[in-house]
Amino acid sequence: MSNRGTTQHGSGSLFFDKTKKRWVVMASLPNTADGKRRRLRRTFQTKSEAAAFLAKGCRTSEEEKLVLDPTVADLLTGWQGWINRRVEAGQLSASSANLYELCARHVGAEFGAQHANEVSVDDVERFLAKAGAQFSGRYVAMQRNTFDQAYRWGQRNRLLVWNPVQLSLSPSQQAHRQGTVLTAEQAQRLLKASTGDRLHALWTVMLGLGLRPGEAMALTWPCIDLEVDPCVVHVRAYLRQGPDGPFLGEPKTQRSTRSLDTPVFVADALRDLFESRQSPVERVWSDLVFHTSKGTPYGHRNLRRALKRLCANADLPALTLYDLRRTAGSLLVDSGAHLESVADLLGHSSVATTRRHYVRAVRPTVPHAVILDRVLLKKSTQVQMR
Repeated sequence: MSNRGTTQHGSGSLFFDKTKKRWVVMASLPNTADGKRRRLRRTFQTKSEAAAFLAKGCRTSEEEKLVLDPTVADLLTGWQGWINRRVEAGQLSASSANLYELCARHVGAEFGAQHANEVSVDDVERFLAKAGAQFSGRYVAMQRNTFDQAYRWGQRNRLLVWNPVQLSLSPSQQAHRQGTVLTAEQAQRLLKASTGDRLHALWTVMLGLGLRPGEAMALTWPCIDLEVDPCVVHVRAYLRQGPDGPFLGEPKTQRSTRSLDTPVFVADALRDLFESRQSPVERVWSDLVFHTSKGTPYGHRNLRRALKRLCANADLPALTLYDLRRTAGSLLVDSGAHLESVADLLGHSSVATTRRHYVRAVRPTVPHAVILDRVLLKKSTQVQMR
């Protein structure tokens, strides 16, 4: 219970909380965009510290007061401004920005008027559990990502240090689809079944280099050096969807810009495609490696359907476009490649991302059986000899 014998200091007040044994400052802040009242609350060990803070706060501008105690709505607004700048710079597709905006509306409806520093981990997890009963696991994960990025934007701009979303667990993480990984024999069967198909070179590049779908579809002939041995593919763009249609934007991350030596079977497929190519119709896409008969980029939906038909013809489980990327990473690790090298190939900034999302065990990776046989049988033999 607090002692409400308050001392007025301009637009704020100061009192002693007997329960917490600390001095409390309460000050008025600008109302939210929807007109709701906001108050700043801070606690201090001594009265002099509290009085000094309150006196300083009364002399700050309205913008500075906002920095003292932002709401979740403030974080979402600032973060969305940063998202819009990424879209204008070609670093994020308009469709992704629209999805982020939808997620931000759901988060804002629940937490918008709440002070960012007062949101707890339990609050976040209750929100995610509630969303999990209404939406798909993927969309719930997207909502959590939006919420987390808004808090990270606030941290980068020194608005706060507390990020409860980063510490929360999403219920959708338990039901996350791990994806499908082909064995070496299955991968060979897939490539053999696609021989002669117009998309054979695309499947070969995605499986042989582990490119993201947007990276593979953004490849241009000037970025492929067929004259050297081994052939080199330079990843320099990402096919994105904007308000006016597809365009070649910046790679997904800084580490996504990379140059890759190609296996022989990938180089052969690219050389065959180069020799058989025709002059594209659209001059905007004149150097595009993989394009439709009209010279325009392929759509993800059409590629997913084509891959589904190919898997059925090869008697393989249905694959997504990213499953080809997972297969490339998993087969390399299975063959003995270092995880750090695989992360560089896939363009990941963190080895943890590679391990968690893109590498699956093709066969047992811990040869414990042989080791335990050798250790235990040796000890058992020694006991019998005694």
